[in-house]
Amino acid sequence: MNINEFLKPSIPKILVTLVLPAVVYVFLTFSLEGVLDFYWYLLTPYYRVYADVLYREFNWFILLWVPFYLSACLMEAGYKRGMRD
Repeated sequence: MNINEFLKPSIPKILVTLVLPAVVYVFLTFSLEGVLDFYWYLLTPYYRVYADVLYREFNWFILLWVPFYLSACLMEAGYKRGMRD
């Protein structure tokens, strides 16, 4: 399998990528209460901060989509390899 095939988007990869943040949040906090807030952090590139003046800061949580997608790619590759054996 080459890198292009490994990273090529597919429906299962996208679905796993969208569900994986909720699973990670629940395992880290043992609570379902803030799952939507966690998704809000993942989807907001900038947030407003008021410190005498209003300014915007980059939200580093948005970069968590990269490991979530790579994890989905690994899961699909493992599943395909298991089906092939």
